[in-house]
Amino acid sequence: MRPALKPWRDAAAVTVAVLAAIVVGSRGGRDLDPALFGYAAATVVAVVGVAWRASAFWRRPASAHYGRTLLAALRDPARLRTAGRSAALDLGAQTFIARRSRVRWLAHLALSLGTLASFAITVPLVFGWLHFEPVGQAHYQPMLFGFPAAPALPLDGVPLWFAFHGLTLAGVAVAFGAAYFLAVRLRTRSLPGVVAGRHVGPLVLLLVVALSGLALPASRHSPLAFAIASRLHELAVIVLLVALPFSKLAHVLIRPLQIGARVQNRAEAERAACVGCGAPLAPTAQLAAVEALLAQRGAAFAGHQRRCPPCRRRLVASAQARLLGAPFHPDLVTTPTDRATPAGDTAGRKVA
Repeated sequence: MRPALKPWRDAAAVTVAVLAAIVVGSRGGRDLDPALFGYAAATVVAVVGVAWRASAFWRRPASAHYGRTLLAALRDPARLRTAGRSAALDLGAQTFIARRSRVRWLAHLALSLGTLASFAITVPLVFGWLHFEPVGQAHYQPMLFGFPAAPALPLDGVPLWFAFHGLTLAGVAVAFGAAYFLAVRLRTRSLPGVVAGRHVGPLVLLLVVALSGLALPASRHSPLAFAIASRLHELAVIVLLVALPFSKLAHVLIRPLQIGARVQNRAEAERAACVGCGAPLAPTAQLAAVEALLAQRGAAFAGHQRRCPPCRRRLVASAQARLLGAPFHPDLVTTPTDRATPAGDTAGRKVA
């Protein structure tokens, strides 16, 4: 199969698996809520795009290298600890942002966790995997894939309160994060129009989704207001889901590769040394992967990539000095062999 078709094959396989899970998990569609059909259809479309985009990106040679590094860490306790620590700090706590700004870190954490929580709550609901059945007048029974997932919960209990208000809490977090970053982007006047639109568009969409979602419980006593809010929220969510694989929000699909990079660059990893001055370079495995990737594409640098940046600059300066016959910097023009020969011979070679 041609490489360009493999992402489509993967997307088709994932989509078929998700559709089968919907049919089985909803007991043949009996637990599907007709009011959520629009969300369910948009989510399936998003699954197709997400699977295709993720497969295409992770199959790139550079991405595949870090993906293989991440998989190899599962067989090595030392590298597995590095991967687990990186997942907790980079993907979970996102501490790399806290070094820039505490407020930015808090806003990013609220935006990301709120979005993930919203997906974790809504996907099982729209696919019919999770629903709540009343038991008497004061209890609800959570049903997962048609089976009781927990004992009946009291209506006035804390677990059921979080179950019924989880989306509201997630909406508040998303609204805060999206509003903060939208204000930051709008203050940055120097961004070009296309770049600014790419950054601002998803934030506006997330803010509309969050605010329209928060308007649903707030307007439950007004049929007209509730109808308007529900239609606006459904439309915004559908647009968000369809655009998810092709917008800046798709970075969540490639962010796990950061763990592979952390494992590759861990402190105890074997590192190559500069052939010119002996300075430490990138990890040996990473350097070998880069050389192999360049060789596959017909690029050969004759060991240039095994020199540190200062040594590379000296090579460029030396080559320029030799081409121009620059007497103003004899250390660059002459080599130890040249210095051992008579001055006339050296000058003759320069002129030649």
